[in-house]
Amino acid sequence: MLKRILSLLSLLIAINYSIAQDAQPALLADAVSYDIPSKIINNQIRISVSLPMGYNKNSPKKYPVLYVLDAYYSFPIIHELHKMMAGEIEPVIIVGIGDDRISLQEWLITRYPILTHDKDAYEDSYHSNNMKVNLVSGNGQNYYNAIKNEVIPFIEANYSTNADRGMVGHSLSGLFTSHVLFKDNGYFTRFGINSAALFVNNDEPFKLEKEFFESKKQLTGKVFISAAGLEGDKIFVNRANRLSNILKSRNYNSLKVDSYIFPDESHVSVVGAMLSRSLYSLYGLQVDRSIGKGHKANN
Repeated sequence: MLKRILSLLSLLIAINYSIAQDAQPALLADAVSYDIPSKIINNQIRISVSLPMGYNKNSPKKYPVLYVLDAYYSFPIIHELHKMMAGEIEPVIIVGIGDDRISLQEWLITRYPILTHDKDAYEDSYHSNNMKVNLVSGNGQNYYNAIKNEVIPFIEANYSTNADRGMVGHSLSGLFTSHVLFKDNGYFTRFGINSAALFVNNDEPFKLEKEFFESKKQLTGKVFISAAGLEGDKIFVNRANRLSNILKSRNYNSLKVDSYIFPDESHVSVVGAMLSRSLYSLYGLQVDRSIGKGHKANN
């Protein structure tokens, strides 16, 4: 009888423990998401918003906004960096653009057409063969139009923003950001171009830069350009350095260009580092960033 009672008690404890340990979705504290219907691309655009510390919608204070592409992986990282770096950067609203509820395969397939502005038969063939699915480039301008005419108006209608807009991208979204730099400079004035696929369509961003320079217009704002040391000199590092050097050589009066090559980082491992560096390069405050003042180990 005692054995039976003990067995029943053990079973009840096990049941209660399993109920208490049911998996729950992981959430990002202090972040919210919206699905913005887009008539331009005939789909929804998922966005996520990270607010600066002390944000008060009833305050007259207006904030710059940083739009971060490829939010599938970039937003969770930059949202947490946003909190940790609060004392080192200007207060800024961060908006991630991209769906975080899809699989890795879905993300890789859906991002390719919308982050490429130009049709490139070679790149289409290369990526289609690697992904085992038919991919067609060249819908980037429509995607940008949707961001500018549907996403940004929503943010500016619902949050306390000013006209200071930035964009950060990595890989194909770094390529996308480079197009925005030359095609809509002034509307956006802060740009993070990281590990960008600048080689697409026979180095198209360099052609855009040359056309812009020859138009006698002035580039304005801040640009941060980076690459990872393990990505390879020919395809990424040399092009990042080349774009940085060209922009610096133009001597634009109102353009600040910063660049960095992250040693011993790969195309994927660099993401956290390039996001934190982009934040500081584009929004950094001139403050003492050291720690440990007054600690005995620092004497």
